[in-house]
Amino acid sequence: MPFGLKLRRTRRYNVLSKNCFVTRIRLLDSNVIECTLSVESTGQECLEAVAQRLELRETHYFGLWFLSKSQQARWVELEKPLKKHLDKFANEPLLFFGVMFYVPNVSWLQQEATRYQYYLQVKKDVLEGRLRCTLEQVIRLAGLAVQADFGDYNQFDSQDFLREYVLFPMDLALEEAVLEELTQKVAQEHKAHRTIMETVCTLAFSLWEYL
Repeated sequence: MPFGLKLRRTRRYNVLSKNCFVTRIRLLDSNVIECTLSVESTGQECLEAVAQRLELRETHYFGLWFLSKSQQARWVELEKPLKKHLDKFANEPLLFFGVMFYVPNVSWLQQEATRYQYYLQVKKDVLEGRLRCTLEQVIRLAGLAVQADFGDYNQFDSQDFLREYVLFPMDLALEEAVLEELTQKVAQEHKAHRTIMETVCTLAFSLWEYL
């Protein structure tokens, strides 16, 4: 190497200076944001920075997690310096934002933005197979999710868009004919909700209450 320089190999952080670094956080809608932090910043400071982006005030329900070196999900210890914590335990410096504490009733959540994040978490857990459902429940929940994400049934000339929308758990192996039949049942479920006047997020939070 020219001039005899030796470059120390570092973790894959985007380092702005000796005292700052940029870390990535994957949100519940699958978007990834970046946060600039001090190397002494705690996990709580990172969580608050994410909450500010999402306009969340009820941060005590949420947390940050990462994949450990053994590929296990592990929650960030929020009171500890984040960079040191990730250096020691994480497979890579990518964080995931998510619900850490569930409530028994939607009325406990005061902010609409909080309810929306709960909805995203529950929908994600159902689709990825972490929350197990019967086929009847899946159809019911999918109808609620479509109402929450797209609004009333009568806004659309047809329900063809549902074929491009993930409605069912990923581990549910369905033949093409069965998938089409279930999609039509979801469309009918969606149609049944067309006069519901609740806010989108309150309606969608029924995903959790229904289970």
